[in-house]
Amino acid sequence: MSIVANNIRKTFGAYTALDGVDLNVPRGKLVALLGPSGSGKTTLLRVIAGLEYADPGSGRIQFHGEDVTDVPAGKRKVGFVFQYYALFRHMTVFENIAFGLRVKGRKERPSKSGIADRVRQLLKLVQLESHGSRYPNQLSGGQRQRIALARALAVEPKVLLLDEPFGALDAKVRKELRRWLRQFHDKINLTTVFVTHDQEEALEIADEVVIMNQAKVEQVGTPQQVYDRPASPFVYQFLGNVNVLRVQALAEAGALARGAAAMEANGQVYVRPHDIEVIPHVPGAMGITAIVRYIHTAGPAARLTLEQVKTRETVEVETSRVTLANLDLKVGDLVNLRMRQGHSFDGDYTI
Repeated sequence: MSIVANNIRKTFGAYTALDGVDLNVPRGKLVALLGPSGSGKTTLLRVIAGLEYADPGSGRIQFHGEDVTDVPAGKRKVGFVFQYYALFRHMTVFENIAFGLRVKGRKERPSKSGIADRVRQLLKLVQLESHGSRYPNQLSGGQRQRIALARALAVEPKVLLLDEPFGALDAKVRKELRRWLRQFHDKINLTTVFVTHDQEEALEIADEVVIMNQAKVEQVGTPQQVYDRPASPFVYQFLGNVNVLRVQALAEAGALARGAAAMEANGQVYVRPHDIEVIPHVPGAMGITAIVRYIHTAGPAARLTLEQVKTRETVEVETSRVTLANLDLKVGDLVNLRMRQGHSFDGDYTI
């Protein structure tokens, strides 16, 4: 079931939450709505679900070609999973999952045995077969979120919508659960949209990423496309760490091998920390001269904080621990920095 949203505008008084947003989610894909707080991603999800309505006359929502713009949330056949689970504390896990089926109208409601079979199938699907008789307060956060997901799937929704599903979990559980969600999605092949402000989360598990900022869509693409070819300075800086360096400083250091004439002298170049090479300082050699101010070696990669000698601006670099050991650097050492690759939005320049 595909999802198409056209020209969606949503205001709350004088505040604009969505400003002419378009969205196209292909059938069976897992799509992330990614952006900072206040960018409009949760509002867009709620408009798709029917929990909010777009401003009158602003646009339409379609599920696989069917216009559902004016259809109430209860009739859109959407599965919605909230950040804080929203499980009924007085009900067992089994009863929580069965709830949506039991409140259906008499004509649509499965038989008692049919409901029991469906719940057992879902418990097996979320790998919690033995937890049906437990209560939510007897489960871990990750288990509660899986039960919330099973409850959303019980009514056989057309699409699945997840609002920051891992936001209430600690970092280790988040990582485990998002891997599980990717595998789970591949099993059920249900069109899924999830909201997150976690860049790593979106890039790791989504088929497509929709990056939002200030009530609009900044860029849409695969994780690799948005990371490697960001469409704007905002996207570049939002997706992972980045150094913003002055064109003039790079040019004077001999780091701009080509294309510099097309750029303004006061322009900027965006360079990822792992795209900067650190070499021993040689007076007069090409590259930015910098002083090592901090060395952090905990973790799989080493991170260096350096200060440019000429501009006093900070540069962050990531390198392997082996490379760092070979350089034998100490705080206060002088080094030269060379850019492997970077991008400027002034003159469409790439190093």
